Amino acid sequence: MKRFILKTAFFVAPFLILYVITYSFSTSDAGDLMRLGYLPSTDKNYRQKFTSFNHAIRFTELSKLKEKGKVKNYKILTIGDSFSEQGQAGYQNILANDFSVLHVDRFISNNQIQKLIELCNGNFFDTYKVQYVILQCVERNLPNNLQNIDNKTRITTQQIDSIIINHKPQKEQNEYDFFSRTTLRFPYSALKYFADKNYLANGQVYNYNLNTTTLFSNHSNKLLFYYDDLMYTPKNNLPESTVKLNKILNNLSEKLKEKNITLIFLPSPDKYDLYYNDIVDKQNLTQPKFFDHFKKLHKEFIYINSKEILTQALSRKKDIYYFDDTHWSPIAASLIAQHIKEAIASHELSMNVQQHPHLSTK
Repeated sequence: MKRFILKTAFFVAPFLILYVITYSFSTSDAGDLMRLGYLPSTDKNYRQKFTSFNHAIRFTELSKLKEKGKVKNYKILTIGDSFSEQGQAGYQNILANDFSVLHVDRFISNNQIQKLIELCNGNFFDTYKVQYVILQCVERNLPNNLQNIDNKTRITTQQIDSIIINHKPQKEQNEYDFFSRTTLRFPYSALKYFADKNYLANGQVYNYNLNTTTLFSNHSNKLLFYYDDLMYTPKNNLPESTVKLNKILNNLSEKLKEKNITLIFLPSPDKYDLYYNDIVDKQNLTQPKFFDHFKKLHKEFIYINSKEILTQALSRKKDIYYFDDTHWSPIAASLIAQHIKEAIASHELSMNVQQHPHLSTK
C-alpha cells in the first residue's frame, strides 16, 4: 500500500504543482484573450473596476419578447455580434435610458448583414415597428460577412419563433479541472508571457509591447489582441472590399427607407486597429486601413465612425478596450451611445426642417 501511494504521488505531485500555478494566476472572470491564450492574470481585481457600469437591463431581447408582453413598437432595433451582446454594460443598455430598444439576439442573427436583408425581405418589419436599425459589425468579421450575400432570401417571424424555441444555450466552462490540458499548458504559457515579447500565445492571442503604460488602468505596456485581427487586415484593406460593403449598405438603407426606417451602421474597430499606432515594433505588422477607405465613400445611411470617436478618447481615458479582452469596455460603449444619440437628434432635426421649411428661417 505504501509503495502504491509513493508511486501515485510521484505522478500526481507534478500535476499538483502545475495546478497550483494555474489556479494562482488564472481567474474565472478573465477576458476572452486571457482564456484563449492561457495567459496569467496579474491584476485579479481588474474587472471589478467596471462594476459601477452594471445597471439593470433596460433593452428587450427578441428571444425574450413574449416573456415581457406584446409591445411591438420600438425606437431602435439593434443587430450585431458579440459587441452587441455586452448586456448591462453594452451600448444598447445606455441607449435604453432614452429610447425603447429591441435587440436581435446573436444566435438568431449569425451573419447580421445577411440576416438584416432577410428581415427586410420578410414580414418582420410589418410585425415590429421601429424607426432606426443599428447594424453593428466588428471589423475583422466583415470579409466573411460579405461573402455570398443573397439579396433575395427572406425570413418570417414564424421562422424566427422556431429558432428561439429550439435554441439551447451553451454553458460556459471557466473552471480548470485538475487533470486537464489547461493544467499542462497554462504554466508554460504564463512563463512565456513574462519572459517573451511580440509573440503569438497558444496560436490565438498576440502579445506585443506598447510604447506607453497609460492606455490601461493596470499600467501594462502589453497589448493583447486576437489572431483574426491581424489575419483579416489585408482583406479589409482592399479598397474594393469597402466599396462592396458600402454598396450593400446603401441598398439595405433604401429597402429600410421604404419602410420608414433609418439605417445606422456601427463598425467596431479591431483592438489591434485601435491601438496599432502605440505598438513599438510594427515592422512585420500590416497597418489597418479599413476606416480610412470607408470614410471617403458616399453613404445613404448614418455612419458612426467608432474608430475616430475612440481614438480621440485614448489620450483622455484608460481602458477604452479591456486589457484582457477583444471587446470595448463600458467606457467606450458610453462614448458610442452618446454619439448615436447625437446622430439621431441631428437626423430628426434635419427631417423636421425638410418637412417644415419655415422652421429653418430666422
